[in-house]
Amino acid sequence: MRSRWFALFLSIGFVCGPGSVSAAIQPFLVGAAKLEITPEQPALLAGYGSRATEHEGVDSPLWARALAIDAGKTVVLIAVDNCGIPAAVTDEVARRIAAAQPLPRSNIVICATHTHSAPTLTGYAPVLWEGRMTPEQEAGVARYTAQLTDQLVAVAQSALQARQPANLYWGQGRVNFGGNRRVLSAGRWTGFGHQQDGPVDHSFPLLVAKRSDGSIAAIWMSYACHCTTCGDRNTINGDWAGFANEYVEQSQLGAVALCTIGCGADVGPQPTGSLDLAQRHGRAIEKEVRRLLASELTPLTSPLEVRASKLALPLSPAPGREHWQKAAAKPGFDGVHARRMLRMLDQDGALPSAVPYPLTAWAFGDQLALIFLPGEVVVDYAVRLKQELDWTRVWINGWSNDVPCYVPSRRVLLEGGYEADFSMIYYGWPARFDPAVEEVLVGGVTRLVGPAFARRPTGSAPDFFSYPAK
Repeated sequence: MRSRWFALFLSIGFVCGPGSVSAAIQPFLVGAAKLEITPEQPALLAGYGSRATEHEGVDSPLWARALAIDAGKTVVLIAVDNCGIPAAVTDEVARRIAAAQPLPRSNIVICATHTHSAPTLTGYAPVLWEGRMTPEQEAGVARYTAQLTDQLVAVAQSALQARQPANLYWGQGRVNFGGNRRVLSAGRWTGFGHQQDGPVDHSFPLLVAKRSDGSIAAIWMSYACHCTTCGDRNTINGDWAGFANEYVEQSQLGAVALCTIGCGADVGPQPTGSLDLAQRHGRAIEKEVRRLLASELTPLTSPLEVRASKLALPLSPAPGREHWQKAAAKPGFDGVHARRMLRMLDQDGALPSAVPYPLTAWAFGDQLALIFLPGEVVVDYAVRLKQELDWTRVWINGWSNDVPCYVPSRRVLLEGGYEADFSMIYYGWPARFDPAVEEVLVGGVTRLVGPAFARRPTGSAPDFFSYPAK
């Protein structure tokens, strides 16, 4: 199997370098690893229904990266170059990791970079491929899914085995190539493009692990933007997030770089449409990483707390059987979806009324709350949560542990369109969300992180929710 391993063994660090604190900091245990996951055989790529044949080339390799941290609790983050990792895969990976080293489920998080230039997996956006694959293609998807599952377990175990004392620092910068993609007319969705007055989240959180000599061992970074710069070209690459990881690792020799994605479900790269532009956006990330590394970073000294809860995000009432019987005769995705709903009715007697939604948060005392949200979460949730909570101590990740569907806000539901409506067909749900979904999700996150992360009355307001960023 064509794969390359990189495992970092970290030693005690007491000095941060530029922007350091003079006093000694109690080190944590940190390990990082990476493993190439580029398929060896032709693979169907996720993200665009227009591509019906296996990939035609490799622009850049795909990777799975893992970061293991012991800070009172042991946690493992896996960041993987893929469009979306279904719950069945993440749960199996977590089960197998825990079999070797007992860890609660909430201590293991898998985040997809949402590159649309990586192989599709069994169970991801199921209606997109239902009835369109040949038996050979279906077997190929299942084979890659099983292989990737093995690789995610392996890279996590390597990071756990590599744990050695290290210090952690974090900070927030700004990147501004993400633009809201929902084009509106008279308050209604009209298509994809660049809505310059639409909301964005240009914050750029960064976590750094440092060795005793001040060199960087691992960098975890995040930005809220789709990885769709390359469009529907039928080739493999990690899009801007993959190039960002590559360029950061080139500039910080010996480091493992992990990129995750924030609430960017309705945010796309601007400009967009080519591999060159994906590389350009990756360079913008690397430039901001270098700037932050030369600035004052906050040392993390508090032990980790792991918190988890489960929500049920409410759907609007689903149509009855007669609707699905009529729709089943339609061609294309609508017919496939309707026939799927009829099978669910026959099997279960009813259609789902809510989307199961697990929440996870890792908190370093009251210094930093790392929030993990499943699915394709629109930017409104970042805008709201970072104003109701203390944005200076909150880091929100999407595409975490599962991708059940898009998660629209009340605003997006009122505007309609892809994220609110017909994306639900591809993900196999019987109806759009009920407008109460926003209050359910925001309330769940607020309760999970607790009053320690409430917004401070004298705190500064966020300055990164407009395009271009201030």
